[in-house]
Amino acid sequence: MTDPSRPGLRAGNHCTVRRWSVLLRQLGCRVLVHQVRDHQRTPLPAGDVLLALHAGHSHRAICEWKKRDRSLPVVVALSGTDLHLQLPSGGAPARRVLESLEQADHLVSLSRGAVDSLPAKIRSRWAGRVHFIPQSARPLPSGRKPLKTRFRLLVVGFLRSVKDPLLPLEALRWLPDRIADGRRLEVVHLGGIEEPKYRRLATQAMRREPRWRWLGAVSAARVRSELARSDLLIHPSLDEGGANIISEALVAEIPILASDAPGNLGLLGESHPGIFSRQDARQLAQLVLRFSEDARFRRQLLQHSKKLRKSHLQQVEIEAWRRLLGEIK
Repeated sequence: MTDPSRPGLRAGNHCTVRRWSVLLRQLGCRVLVHQVRDHQRTPLPAGDVLLALHAGHSHRAICEWKKRDRSLPVVVALSGTDLHLQLPSGGAPARRVLESLEQADHLVSLSRGAVDSLPAKIRSRWAGRVHFIPQSARPLPSGRKPLKTRFRLLVVGFLRSVKDPLLPLEALRWLPDRIADGRRLEVVHLGGIEEPKYRRLATQAMRREPRWRWLGAVSAARVRSELARSDLLIHPSLDEGGANIISEALVAEIPILASDAPGNLGLLGESHPGIFSRQDARQLAQLVLRFSEDARFRRQLLQHSKKLRKSHLQQVEIEAWRRLLGEIK
């Protein structure tokens, strides 16, 4: 299995690889992880199947694998970077993605409708043959217990431009200090720095807006603890392939406000009542206010999360991988 994570960066890709390794081993597979951004160019291990996370970042590994033996299958897991950044950009990044797709035997998507983002010339080839395998999460051990003194909006994700991490901060311009029940409103952001400029921007933001707090990179256990203590998850990405934090939030039964990025819609559905337009801080603020004041809207969001929850339990992901492995054999 390829891991496209940058060395020392434990972001979404790293979490996905770690979870898949555990699940595949439960299915009786021997899993070897190959770091594709290892500057020492560690040799690609031998095996029976190559599971490549990111068509673009794993391009060299995919080509090497097929050069060794074209009969050995390649499963490419499509990412938001592949679909919404590298393919549309053209040039060498797009060519690497297309070459990886041409050599793939199976495709995996982390959200529904990923095939719609492929170029028309190869879309028909893969129509009906992309395996949707939703990421899974474990239920919270003690359920949710939102804070009694704070109305907490939680944002989880590395600070990088594609995640639009400061949109919830901007939304505070249209939000009161306290909501209708008297609790103080706050935004808590969990996630490390992936683009250096955000360290300065985050530090400055906390000085001028005490309701916005950036806590940096935290453990998975801390993320789950904050999910249990928060009222809403906000996911403001500009482009998204299928964020693991949405799966975590669905299983935790925390209401979600998310941008209309393709991966968010592919997980939550276009009928999800908590969708806002990308980069629209005012619309996000309006949804937060509506949630704080409208009991019916709160029930709608919560019911929608509960409806999708079962699709993101661990056993569902295990069975999806079992079916795919069965097809490969």
